[in-house]
Amino acid sequence: MKKTVPITELQVGMFVSAITKSKTNLTVKSQGMIRSQKTIDSLTVRGILEFEIDLEKSECKIPEPAPAAPQAPERKRPEPRKIISFEQHQKELAAADRLYTEAREVHSKFIRQLKSGQAPDFDSLNNLSQEIIDKVFENSDALACLIMLKESSDYLVEHALNCSILMSLFAKYKGFSQADIEDLTLAGLLMDCGMAALPAELTSRTDTFSEADHILVRTHVDIGLEIAERYGDLPSTVLDIIKNHHERIDGSGYPKAKLADNISVHAQMASIADVYDAMLTDKTYRSSTCAQESLEFLQNDSGFDTDLVNEFIQAIGLFPVGSLVHLKSGKLAIVVQRNRQNPLTPTVMTFYSIRGKHHTEMKRIDLKRQTSDKIVGSVTPEEFDINLPKFFRSALLPF
Repeated sequence: MKKTVPITELQVGMFVSAITKSKTNLTVKSQGMIRSQKTIDSLTVRGILEFEIDLEKSECKIPEPAPAAPQAPERKRPEPRKIISFEQHQKELAAADRLYTEAREVHSKFIRQLKSGQAPDFDSLNNLSQEIIDKVFENSDALACLIMLKESSDYLVEHALNCSILMSLFAKYKGFSQADIEDLTLAGLLMDCGMAALPAELTSRTDTFSEADHILVRTHVDIGLEIAERYGDLPSTVLDIIKNHHERIDGSGYPKAKLADNISVHAQMASIADVYDAMLTDKTYRSSTCAQESLEFLQNDSGFDTDLVNEFIQAIGLFPVGSLVHLKSGKLAIVVQRNRQNPLTPTVMTFYSIRGKHHTEMKRIDLKRQTSDKIVGSVTPEEFDINLPKFFRSALLPF
């Protein structure tokens, strides 16, 4: 027996058999047991209005129809807030750091499920992607800062989280619909999920790959697509990105060597985010590159659409939040807030003297106002033997 209920009456324990009304054309998993209030909140945010409930499969008592009540107001994404003080900025960074830590745990569990052959929990990733989007809309600078802090030895987990954040920032900048932002954020978490099925000694490899290794690694695309189609009721956009994020517009990509006309804009965006984050990661056989060099590489590589790369740069900033920069004054600084009107003059936190080779008292400088100093270029933490994650947490996260 089936019954239609509005989102305001959805309860934990109800079995949803179909979505009957939505504010958007959003495609979501349409069948399954509601296991938590968090899932209900996520569906509310996504604009779902009405469901068909299977009474026999539900585990809770279905209430009798109630008199019609006024429609609950749509939950809106938080408006971006201008950071007005260092203290407020610290609070925002601390909140983003807590989310990133929790997200790492959620995705680590997902990867463990894949490696053990269990049915993966896609609902947890759906919820996680919603939290990432909320934080991006609330304060994108705070969350973007964490992308630069390569701390965990689990590359698959951090790379997935970083790609998800980058995709959310990119889609938001391009003015995509809420549905598309959600799809691209979730795709960032999932596009390399097939890597979890490859041998551990390959995914944690610290030396250069042989040709045979490269061939094996490329199979992660088909493996990931199979996992997504078998276990997840996922939007077509997510599946497209899993399948095509390693394709390049000049035909140099894989697995099908497609050309630009056959690669969606969404998949091209994913390829840019994927390569950018990978280049920021330090490996035994290859040093990481600074943010500026990574962006220049993307601009000059014929495999990427130049206009799309330039939009990506506008989305994350010429000097991304969290990146290290060398100032004309001879100091190192970490970018803590962007200047969207003039990308060359962000707000930075100085902390190290290059000439004296020692840490200095931290000083927050708005380069838009202090014109006597300016950014010379980006640098990597390895160049100055700086433990950036340790510095970040000790200096900027006192809460």
